[in-house]
Amino acid sequence: MSFRLIPVFFLLGALSMQPWGNAQDRVYPKKDTVASGEITEISPSSVKIKVRGKEQSYELKDVRKISFDNEPATLDRARESVLLGQYEQALEEAKKISVDGIKDPRAKQDVEFYRYYSEGKLALAGSGDKKAAAAGLLAIATANANTHHLYAISELLGELALASGQPEQAARFFGKLYGAPSAETKAIGVYRLGEVELAQGKTADAKVRFEQLAAAPSNTPEMARMKSLAEVGLAVCENLAGNSQEALKKLDRMVQQHDSTDQGLFARINNAKGACYQTLGNTNQALLSYLQTDLLFFTEAEAHAEALYHLSKLWPQAGQPARAAEVKARLGNQYASSSWASKP
Repeated sequence: MSFRLIPVFFLLGALSMQPWGNAQDRVYPKKDTVASGEITEISPSSVKIKVRGKEQSYELKDVRKISFDNEPATLDRARESVLLGQYEQALEEAKKISVDGIKDPRAKQDVEFYRYYSEGKLALAGSGDKKAAAAGLLAIATANANTHHLYAISELLGELALASGQPEQAARFFGKLYGAPSAETKAIGVYRLGEVELAQGKTADAKVRFEQLAAAPSNTPEMARMKSLAEVGLAVCENLAGNSQEALKKLDRMVQQHDSTDQGLFARINNAKGACYQTLGNTNQALLSYLQTDLLFFTEAEAHAEALYHLSKLWPQAGQPARAAEVKARLGNQYASSSWASKP
């Protein structure tokens, strides 16, 4: 799961444009009215807020965002930018805020979280500082092991580790998601651990993970998407087991069944098709599959880096060494710290 593998359903933020001194915490449920009052308890999986003397409880999987009393408007803008995937803007806004002037430790933590989360997302896309992002996110989790950002932090740290060729570290972070009470968050953990096992060459173990997820109930759009990603993972396993034609049939059915606006899903579908065609020795079709990821689904950083790597190997076979050199240069420039850039 950059596919936009981290899924927005457990990222928390705020859209409160209230001035300093307006004493209101706010919880924004996905399908209900905003609850304004005093947050009395918050954890990685739930939040409680007292509204006119009565306590209301929400699971974070059902909450779009949270805001705190007496926080600067710039923090609100950073949060909303993250929710919209506008990480450059979010980082710019977060950097404007001096945490020295913030008394509420929750708001101070949010400033740091959105800063380093945005840095990490940009790093996966090739422009941010991976080390700074990882160090900042680890510091937040270490200082507050019960932070409501725990699962977002854990997934991004896992992504950064996997992209850097550290699957053991990635598994440790993704394991946090697997232990979550929310079925949706647990599903992300299952899928991500399957990705780690594929990266380690443990195809049989990865297949068990993906089968577990593919068989899970599909009660929400988030779960349905994770199940689709698991189906792609199973096709990858089928190809590695020598059943490339069957894997291609499954992937082609998925292309017909799903909306191509899901960049993360379709980047993985096309890369999986490319791998199948490579196994079958069909260089031209493999090129076309990876080219679709490069040209149409490039926002998914890890999948894009993978596609560029394979294109750099396939273009010479098609008699296009200049295009191979161009793709290899892009891979090195854009994803210099990715494990794909260091592969021979």
